[in-house]
Amino acid sequence: MAAHDCCSADQTTETPDLVVVGAGSAGFSAAIAAAELGARVSFVGHGTIGGTCVNIGCVPSKTMIRAAEALHGARAAARFAGIAGEARLQDWSAVVRQKDELVSALRQAKYVDLLPSYNTIAYREGRARLTGDGVAVDGDLVKAGKVIVATGASPALPRIAGIETVPYLTSTTALELERLPKSLLVTAVAISAASSARCLPAPA
Repeated sequence: MAAHDCCSADQTTETPDLVVVGAGSAGFSAAIAAAELGARVSFVGHGTIGGTCVNIGCVPSKTMIRAAEALHGARAAARFAGIAGEARLQDWSAVVRQKDELVSALRQAKYVDLLPSYNTIAYREGRARLTGDGVAVDGDLVKAGKVIVATGASPALPRIAGIETVPYLTSTTALELERLPKSLLVTAVAISAASSARCLPAPA
């Protein structure tokens, strides 16, 4: 479900006490905590609601890791005297579908369905930009005395010569493979804070 499919119970037009930018787990925690303390919150999200953890991080990766562990455990049972085990991968696409179904169910239950419970949180979908007066959301100015930015991160392509010429994967696309690869090369690249800062584009 995309973020714009979700709405709070009260889309108030009053000036909020707080603007929270980013509809992931950190943004949700901040918005809900503020609302429970009596604040009026303008909550801005862009893209799929729920952020990294439920959509492309913890939930899908741990689901597939546990599936692989179950397979490995059965195959490795013969290491112990008197124990025999057997397991095989029967349908990779079924594993992926189950992962996607779990992600969808948790996103609905833990994120989308929560917002209507807080009538002082006004959710809106759009691209946010900080201004001197508050936050501009798709050109509309939302004034607020305080702003929390919890936009998270996205995969970055490391500077490896020739990487653009091969079918590379990121942490996100690796979880979307519809066919199990026969082999996989994992490359770790360490980037210092100083060098990463030099690689970042200047703010617009």
